[in-house]
Amino acid sequence: MTSPFEIFRVSVNLYRKNAGSYVNGVWVEGSETLIPITASIQPTTGEEMLSLNEGRRNKKTYCLFTSTNVDIIVNGKNPDQVEIYGERYEVFRVEPWQNHPAVFGITNHYKFYASALEAIA
Repeated sequence: MTSPFEIFRVSVNLYRKNAGSYVNGVWVEGSETLIPITASIQPTTGEEMLSLNEGRRNKKTYCLFTSTNVDIIVNGKNPDQVEIYGERYEVFRVEPWQNHPAVFGITNHYKFYASALEAIA
């Protein structure tokens, strides 16, 4: 059965960078994999902005809801990036909202935050 939340979701390109490696003593960046997902893109509220690290507060930030788990920086791994309205954003916080459907009737999903790669000028 399709989630009732799908009507709020749009197609989003998720980019996952594979690990790089040394080749003949020279560092070679890993390749990038495109993963098409659907997500509801929402503005970040003022309260949510206040909860961000200072370095993120001066960047455009969105909150997305999706059924796809995304990666953030863990053990030196590159975070996923998403393309929103033609710009790249870096995923920096993921909140799993995993509920028991029989009890709550809520669809399991992930809420994640992504900020622009460049600060607002």
